[in-house]
Amino acid sequence: MIPDAIQACHEILLDNGRKTAIDREFNGYISSFGASVISAGLLPSIIFYSQKGDSATDRPKIILCIQNILRKHGYSNLNLLDKVRTLFTGNTNQAEISLLTDKIFDAAIALKLAIRTFPKSKKEQL
Repeated sequence: MIPDAIQACHEILLDNGRKTAIDREFNGYISSFGASVISAGLLPSIIFYSQKGDSATDRPKIILCIQNILRKHGYSNLNLLDKVRTLFTGNTNQAEISLLTDKIFDAAIALKLAIRTFPKSKKEQL
């Protein structure tokens, strides 16, 4: 998944080459994504990361990257938030939820590794 994660970084985090470096905040977001899923659960984490909230950076781009990676691995036309909501509100068996969760973790790890290959922006932190 790492080559797909690198491509997602180019397309989404670097806005198809309009930016020369990835915002440092994304490194923190993707690093804390897995811990968020483990501590809060998949659905609350996906909802949190799908909303910009008060963050300085566009946090939903992390979800877009994960979606793009998963689309290339058997989840075509995937809207991650809708899919996870459907899984948790419908009569879905635990095996399907576990499979998607594992795939999301795999994509997040690939993204975490891929993001480290790009230069980080030198924005000042407040």
